[in-house]
Amino acid sequence: MARQPDVQYIQLKADDNAIVKFGKRIFCKNAAPASERRNACKAVAVDPVAICGIVFAAVMLIAMAFGLLQYKQCLQESQQMSQYVSRLRQENAQLQQTYRDGYDPDEIMEIALDAGMVPAEKVEQVVLETPAPQQEQLQMSFWESVTNFLAGFFA
Repeated sequence: MARQPDVQYIQLKADDNAIVKFGKRIFCKNAAPASERRNACKAVAVDPVAICGIVFAAVMLIAMAFGLLQYKQCLQESQQMSQYVSRLRQENAQLQQTYRDGYDPDEIMEIALDAGMVPAEKVEQVVLETPAPQQEQLQMSFWESVTNFLAGFFA
């Protein structure tokens, strides 16, 4: 005898408060007529990967916003530092100009000679030669070097 397939028939009444879709029952809270009930109660499948993607995108958007704020702050600090460096360069140029214009080398030389200084050309130079000390090389056995290492290591 051939086996007959098991077929189940679902019968819904118009007054029933449940809608069967894909073998699941979804209950509606309102007791509306059947034609309105079909439009009001819809099953929405939620994909967890899509939700994780949306959450990840939101987190990245927040991180990008904070990064943009830090970038703008760094640009402002960079502009302030470049202005500070340009002011220092101007001040340095003014000080060098004052140094060059403010002192007369001949006047300084006269003051130095009057104070008793001698020109560098007239000073006698003495060169002393000293030999570099030589370190003696000691020949130690393997066990002596190990004991010296351990003594230095645990000292």
